[in-house]
Amino acid sequence: MRKKFFNVRGTSDFKPSETLVFQDINQKSRDICQKFGYEEISLPILEERELFLKGVGEVTDIVERQMFKIEGKDIVLRPEGTAQVIRYYLQNSLFKQNDFYKFFYQGPMFRGERPQKGRLRQFHHIGVEAIGSNSIYIDAEIISLCFEILKDIGVTEKELKINTLGCISDKEKFSYTLKQSLSGKRDELCEDCAKRLEKNPLRVIDCKNKQCKNLVNSLNLEMGHLCLDCKTRFNDLLSLLKDMNIKHVYSPHLVRGLDYYTNTVFEITSNKLGSQDAIGAGGRYNNLMKSLGGPEIPAIGFALGVERILLILAETQRSKTLDFFVAVTGQDNTKLGFGILRDIREAGFSADFDYKDKSLKGQLRVAQKKGTKFVLILGEEEHKNDSFVLRNMETSTQEIIKYNNLTTEIKKRMKSLGIEKVI
Repeated sequence: MRKKFFNVRGTSDFKPSETLVFQDINQKSRDICQKFGYEEISLPILEERELFLKGVGEVTDIVERQMFKIEGKDIVLRPEGTAQVIRYYLQNSLFKQNDFYKFFYQGPMFRGERPQKGRLRQFHHIGVEAIGSNSIYIDAEIISLCFEILKDIGVTEKELKINTLGCISDKEKFSYTLKQSLSGKRDELCEDCAKRLEKNPLRVIDCKNKQCKNLVNSLNLEMGHLCLDCKTRFNDLLSLLKDMNIKHVYSPHLVRGLDYYTNTVFEITSNKLGSQDAIGAGGRYNNLMKSLGGPEIPAIGFALGVERILLILAETQRSKTLDFFVAVTGQDNTKLGFGILRDIREAGFSADFDYKDKSLKGQLRVAQKKGTKFVLILGEEEHKNDSFVLRNMETSTQEIIKYNNLTTEIKKRMKSLGIEKVI
């Protein structure tokens, strides 16, 4: 028996309707990022492992057990984009050229996850990074941009959860306080968290184990660890978000799973996703640059998970409608019909053709399946009169159009539908 092949577990094939939505998400996010003044960069999938070890943190799930390593080399498939963008920024000494940059990027990321709904081994991110400013106004813009993208692509039900870790000193104080508070309850923690408590106590807050969550929830983790400057800064940011009509929930247990975060951290969640409910997340990483060997330059960013957005939009996924279908009868008309097909595409509209020598009835069925708006029918009688039949598939009405008026007439019909061009 021949072996059957399947996609690798934890990866996804996108069928045509999903590919349409996937492309639509990427294009709309690209348009909005550019509207906000962000420039697109495209970076390689392969990076040195040490970049993420130093940037993301040694005692994180990503570094400890989720990176895909190239056998025999200290190279990995990128698990996230922020450290990579900072590598690009430092490698090209961009801080010597300008004091502020706004970037966005799109593409696949890879993690050795235990596959489940909303958690894949290959997934796609839309990422945004603003480098060089510590202003709360860029924090607000980043969150606003995230909301704008989600709104434009049709994610209506979402919730912003936000917290602050404070500056490095505050974060260290927070970590120490957490360790002291949980040291006497080490036996009640899961095996992983017992280790985390020694090396990286903040990771305990991220644990999904019910017993660990109950222990963390019993602690008072609100703003006691914050210095006055960080507390004021966070309250001012919340006030600014309120002024912008961006609803939010203060979540003192939100720390994010990456070590480089300081000050503002946030998640945008949806109740349509089940346990893996984060659509996107981000925050400020003012010390990442320095930890990777560069100057001390503040930055903030976020990433949206495209596959999770697709899960939310699953009900609205649909096949792309076609503007025109060229149907011909008789072998003598095939060449002319193929020429008409090219003319329509050159005019900027989508069009297709019958390559299977079907009957006219069969061609009309194909056009209907493709969701075609108009069918151009070229038969023997039409050929003799240098014309064709233009059939409106929605209203089932048709009219005779002269061939030399083709471009003008199809543009007129599409404009009546509010469509100037599709390409």
